[in-house]
Amino acid sequence: MKATIFVILFAMTIQSCNSKSNGGKDKAVQVESSAAVSAGFDLADVTFKETIQSVDKSSGVSVSTSPSEEKTLTGYERVESTSPKLLTYNHSDLSGTGNNMTNKVIFHYTEKDSILAMYELRIYNAAPNNGLVKSIEGKAGKPAVDRAVKDSGSGVDFRQCVWVKDNVIYFLLQELDKTGVKTSNLAVFKNDNKDIYKLLGQKGYAISPQSLIEEALAKAGK
Repeated sequence: MKATIFVILFAMTIQSCNSKSNGGKDKAVQVESSAAVSAGFDLADVTFKETIQSVDKSSGVSVSTSPSEEKTLTGYERVESTSPKLLTYNHSDLSGTGNNMTNKVIFHYTEKDSILAMYELRIYNAAPNNGLVKSIEGKAGKPAVDRAVKDSGSGVDFRQCVWVKDNVIYFLLQELDKTGVKTSNLAVFKNDNKDIYKLLGQKGYAISPQSLIEEALAKAGK
């Protein structure tokens, strides 16, 4: 695969893809509320046992009624929001606007049970971009994988980081420029659905997300 595909895929992260299907086979799980219910919504408190409706309740934002055109998996739905009430991570405010784009969060959840499976962040302005790694480290420690990548076709520099915290994976892709971090894409998900690896590849997080995740899992002793 040519390296330039990496940049093309990165640019495609906000393009639409209608992948809705009724073929989901997700098992029902007991739904529990996260700590965000009593303390104001914070993405760092998500346990992936919540329903999308519980996110509405804990944040005060009707995100479940705001469908997204982002790519997702068969058997899943997705919604998104730019509300500052949903853009807090580990007590850090991630809301704002940069490069004529507004920061947002995308939630992916099962069609069958409405259980959260993954959330993604798209960050475009300087302050939260440059502080995002530190915010994640406050929750998950140092990344197991931290790699610099330069696209040979465009010369664009990227940073890829992967964290493993219990059974949750954090996969961060940042585009860099002379001033620091230009954009950040973060995917956070419970590592019980390996199809998410393929989805991250389609979204441009890496040419081979699976190899980076497996390296991080090995370093974390998983």
